[in-house]
Amino acid sequence: MVRVSRNLRNAAKLLACAAIAACSSDDGKTEAPDGVHRDNLIAFPRFYTAFDDNAHEYAFTPSVPSAADNADPALDPIVASSLKWQGDSKTLVDMGEFPDLPGGRLIKTKASGSAVLKVTGTTKSGVKVWGDAPVTISKATAEEWAKGDARYNNGKMVDFTMLGGMRAADGMGLCGIPISTMQSIPKDSACTNCHNSMASSFSVEHTPTQTAGYADSDLIQIFTMAQKPAGGGFNSPLLKPLAMMSPETADCIYKAFHTWDIDEDTRDGIVWKLRSIAPKKQAAIDIGRLIMMARAAMGGAAGAPAAP
Repeated sequence: MVRVSRNLRNAAKLLACAAIAACSSDDGKTEAPDGVHRDNLIAFPRFYTAFDDNAHEYAFTPSVPSAADNADPALDPIVASSLKWQGDSKTLVDMGEFPDLPGGRLIKTKASGSAVLKVTGTTKSGVKVWGDAPVTISKATAEEWAKGDARYNNGKMVDFTMLGGMRAADGMGLCGIPISTMQSIPKDSACTNCHNSMASSFSVEHTPTQTAGYADSDLIQIFTMAQKPAGGGFNSPLLKPLAMMSPETADCIYKAFHTWDIDEDTRDGIVWKLRSIAPKKQAAIDIGRLIMMARAAMGGAAGAPAAP
């Protein structure tokens, strides 16, 4: 009877693991897969997400860039169809492929805590490889999320239609750019001014395909003090090239748009809001729309500022 009961428990455990390719052992550890370990096989070295008792859905998207179909054959790329993901079924649910990223996967949380994602694959030449990345799942609450959502979408807009319409006095303006209307950006402005595919032309859309690579404290430093972790760069199609030409100007502009007045109770809520956005590709900057906005503000007059 003891043996039968134990077999039934093992069978139940195997069924519970079906959502992810494999489960961790009872002590939270898994054996190392066969093959060669690659430190940078998974796009982020570790992932951060959240869970709030099913009030909201939190998901993130690990990926294996070297499994891209257009990878250089000389680099012996990984066969995308060979990828097998492994994780902790107590905290994570594998939702299937995420086609927007090379070798991408959509993973949803079902409990707070910690886990380790592992992936195995085979290169075109037949070499077995594997990689891993720890996952931190913060405990959120629906009440905190609601505060963050209210601040994120508070409707207080920056008047981008005035961009280029008024030139400031010499030495004035934002970060050396002589545009008077950009001298004072309201510090309680909605995040959706820029982080929304339907918002301004400066848009870099928030998505866990990017933010899941930042710890909760990292995100708070970004939107309150404009401080990215060491090594962090710009994804904005506006700031990325500007940073190569004038790093000081790019940093100054970034600070102007990421030093917000946010009370301490709302900061965590904004993090949970960011974690709960459905993963997708980031929006691309719309240069044509930016030019039209500037020309409209100038009344179509000659000498309208060029798009950045």
